[in-house]
Amino acid sequence: MQYSNFVVIPVSKKPTMSSLEMVDYINNDRSSKAKSEGLSFPCKKYRSLQHKSFLAKVPKVLGATSAKFFADDIFTSGNGAQSIRKIYKFPKREACLMAMSYSYELQAVVFDRMTELEGSKDINRLDLSDLTELTIKQMQDRVSLAEKYFFTEHGQKGSSLMTLRRKEKKSIKKAEQLVRDLI
Repeated sequence: MQYSNFVVIPVSKKPTMSSLEMVDYINNDRSSKAKSEGLSFPCKKYRSLQHKSFLAKVPKVLGATSAKFFADDIFTSGNGAQSIRKIYKFPKREACLMAMSYSYELQAVVFDRMTELEGSKDINRLDLSDLTELTIKQMQDRVSLAEKYFFTEHGQKGSSLMTLRRKEKKSIKKAEQLVRDLI
């Protein structure tokens, strides 16, 4: 999207969590529970989850929609040989559903991680470093256009992007203050 001399490139892909990451989170959760009970991990009570077992559970939890999250992952072994393996790449909702099928505590951890990833999406935002090299009018225009763009993209009530919107507001407020200080 382009506004006069100000270009903003939104990231079109939403953050995802792979099935490999999910297995790591599940095993870490089980390991910490085992240690808190004075047990070693893996043990009879807290078994280590294998990726293939997780893959088998996905269609049971997500149903027919699970197929659209299937992806290929290029795996490099210790000797440098590469092979392709099947994994899932889950958006936030599906990652939380899969985590919930194991435990509510795990769901909270996955939800927090996905929310963190949403908030750190890389957007080519207003660069404040070159703002001082512009005329006052250009500065005001640039800040105004950035505010308009970010509100349109991330300012809808109930949007999961409201966290990102709050961060953008802070950046825009700094730019507005910089312009006011120069006037």
